[in-house]
Amino acid sequence: MVFSNYEGIRIACIAASVPEGRVDIAAMADDPNEDPKFVKSFIKKTGIAGKHKCGMDQTAADFSYTAAKQIEAAGKYTPEEIGVLINVTQNPDYRTPSTALVLHKRLGLSKSCLAFDVNLGCSGFVYGVSLAAGMLMASDAKKALVLVGDTLARSRKGLGVDQRSSNTTLLFGDASSATLLEKDDASRLTSALMSDGTGHKALSTPYNAWKHPVGPESIPSDDIAVFNFTINEVPALVEEYLTKLGAEIDGYDDLVLHQANMMIIKNIAKRVGMPMEKVPVSLDRFGNTSGASVPLTIVDKYGSCDENKEVRLLTSGYGVGLSWGVMEVTINTKDILPLTYGKDRYDDDYPDE
Repeated sequence: MVFSNYEGIRIACIAASVPEGRVDIAAMADDPNEDPKFVKSFIKKTGIAGKHKCGMDQTAADFSYTAAKQIEAAGKYTPEEIGVLINVTQNPDYRTPSTALVLHKRLGLSKSCLAFDVNLGCSGFVYGVSLAAGMLMASDAKKALVLVGDTLARSRKGLGVDQRSSNTTLLFGDASSATLLEKDDASRLTSALMSDGTGHKALSTPYNAWKHPVGPESIPSDDIAVFNFTINEVPALVEEYLTKLGAEIDGYDDLVLHQANMMIIKNIAKRVGMPMEKVPVSLDRFGNTSGASVPLTIVDKYGSCDENKEVRLLTSGYGVGLSWGVMEVTINTKDILPLTYGKDRYDDDYPDE
């Protein structure tokens, strides 16, 4: 593992945003156009009974923008204070430029702020925060925004693109998050990151890019390989990370895992010795929201909390790449903002024809 220690850096605020549109997967079992056995089996295996899905007039960047503006409205930063903007997504608005630069413009950030995209999926929160923390520590920038979001549920039906399989159509939900980092002499962040490119085909979207310009909108996956990877590699990294810190799993208020499916979540929790009552779950209502699932789950549990208390969270994201990571997050619940339902839309004046 690559263990990183970021002295003098803290997570100052977390926000998340989802579309207003909601899909009730459980209700599909009563739809005459659906296979009720398949729907019920899917819910039983994954734990996903609903999710949020945006329309064609919104992108992941819109929900990232909403979450970032929520943090600004809470008085946590001014646009001039942001020196680093990292946007982690598998669904950029354009091939070029980076969507981070579009968000830089929309958020009114200064020319002294660097901005770029990172193409990562389910490990995106841990990787993105680690990158931002390292850049803050090594520079004169004082604050950073890490935006993580995907719209994997967004349909392209009617655009001449083949749809995904029924399983993946039900699996993914749309969501974005914003995390504010800042310098604070009394704080520190630590993370452990790993990757294994030999597993890049286990979860992939190989078509409609430069290598294969034409093809179906599919996500070929090796479910057995992915399951074995998550229940073996992730617990092993958690244990190695805790050993490095000299920490115990029961010293954390929660273990916040990427919301892949309930089977994976329960297996990881069992293997690291964390009881399920300390493993918050959001996928039942939001689906698998890729890199945003960890911060979304934190917001889902604590965003409406009226208590003024500090919580110590152990977080882990894992998936596409293969890539995975672990990070400890210590934050006051007053700095975890309530969930928002994003209504923002960006008109770039480009014609769709």
